[in-house]
Parts: sequence; C-alpha cells; structure tokens
Amino acid sequence: MARLLISLGANLGNTYETMVAASKLLIDAFGKSSTYFSRLYRTPPVGGPTGQSDFLNAVARIETSLNCWEVWDVIKRIERDLGRQRQQRWEARRIDMDILLHGDARIWTPHLKIPHPRMCMRSFVIIPALDVAGEAIDPVTQWTVERLFQNLCDASLRTTLVCSNIAHTLEDLRTGFKGLGEQSKVPTLRFAICDRPENLKSDVRFAQGEIALTIVCVRTPDPESVQWEDYSYPWAQALGFTPSSEGFPLEGPRYLLPANDIPWAVHEIDASRMAMTCDVQPLDDSWS
Repeated sequence: MARLLISLGANLGNTYETMVAASKLLIDAFGKSSTYFSRLYRTPPVGGPTGQSDFLNAVARIETSLNCWEVWDVIKRIERDLGRQRQQRWEARRIDMDILLHGDARIWTPHLKIPHPRMCMRSFVIIPALDVAGEAIDPVTQWTVERLFQNLCDASLRTTLVCSNIAHTLEDLRTGFKGLGEQSKVPTLRFAICDRPENLKSDVRFAQGEIALTIVCVRTPDPESVQWEDYSYPWAQALGFTPSSEGFPLEGPRYLLPANDIPWAVHEIDASRMAMTCDVQPLDDSWS
C-alpha cells in the first residue's frame, strides 16, 4: 500500500457542491476507510487569466494499492464526470485534481510528473496537506510536508533563485521582470548561470539557507524537434526528479521550468513567488 496525496480545487459554478461531489467519488474509488480529507480552504487565483473567482482547495490522503498511472486514470475520470474541460492553462475550472505524492515515487514524463512539480511552492496545497499528512516525505527534497510549510512561512523574507543553462536566456528573464511590480510579500529574485546539470552545486554559490525556492530554467536548442522532457532529463535527474536520481545537489524546494518562451517563463516565475505567500483561509472542517 502507498500513501497517496491528491489536491482538489474548484472555482466555477457551485464550488462547494463540486468539491463534495469529488470527495464522494474519491471515496467510491478508494474506500471510505482509506480516504481522509483536509479542511476546505479559500484561496485567490494565482497565475491564471484575470477576472477569475476565488478557489476552494483541499487535499485528500489515501492508502492505495493502485500504481501512479492507475490513480491518474481514476482522477481524470472523476474530473470528466464532474464536467472538467481543459482549454487554457491555469484557467477557471469546475474541478482540478492532481497527484501530489504517491509513496516515494518519482516520475518525470510529459504527461505525468510525481511529486507534483509545483507542490512545494504552493501554500494553497501545502497548508491543506498539513491537515492530513504533515509527516509525509517529499522524495525530491527529502523534507516533510511540515518542513515545506515552515519554508513557506518565512518565504517573503528570503529569495527565489533563478538559474539558466544559457546566458542570453538568463538576461532575457532579468529583462522580463523590469516591467513587473515587486510585491512586498513575495520573495526577492536572484539570478545565476549554470550551464551544466553536474555544475548545479558549484555554480550556485548563494547560501542555501537564504533560498526559499530554486527555479532552474532550461532552454532546448531545437524546441520544434526535441521534446523538452527528453532534453531536460539530465537536469531533472540532477535535481532529484527521476527514479534514477542519486544525491541532491541543492537543498530545499526546486522547480525545473522550460525557458523557450521567455514571457511565459517570466509569468510562471512570478506566479511561483506569489503562490508561496498567497492568502489561504480555512472554511470548513466537516465538508466531505
């Protein structure tokens, strides 16, 4: 049996009814005695199109014998049953469900990545997860959910470190932030060049205790013909995201980000900083 963490979020229609319906479908799929839910939380939309309503968020802890791909099939079916339609990244959605953790599994594919690559930086995920699985270990950072939460608590006083494998990409990223307002509650930014994954430890010379999140931006030389996950695999391996990863050259939360589309990468970096410190309000501890 593996300990499974699944995030749930909704901000279209009657969100409360949708979250309750999703919880019942998860219980049907995995069993009432194996399924536990966090409180409901209200959070602002972060990173998506403007004009969205607030989200309701929660996390389910489940004990299951299903493998990661079988679980993925279950939650995609539940999303379809509840009317989820995917058209735009980070759009408003009737229901959104993601696998956060599945035991100590590490998967790095175009379709499925476990642990969820943005789990460690999202307060609206980590705070609900703390309700049901504070002692669960993220196999990438080797930190517990409790420690990930503590990292977010003082994130605004620390730094997001942005690394790139190509110098001009790093400069483009720097330039992209010149037009963005610096929010007082989000981590400051630092930039560093790292041209090879094996040099991550030596090239990133900032004290790790100062870093709330390390974002490594990798640009492929030929994005039209090279799958980004294939090209970036050595970086994913060095960062601890793959089954064959050995050792962890960086301490703490880290994120591997495509950098072929600079405006999108700048937007993603800024959304990551805001997600660390966004307001997360508990609503209901008996909703499921």
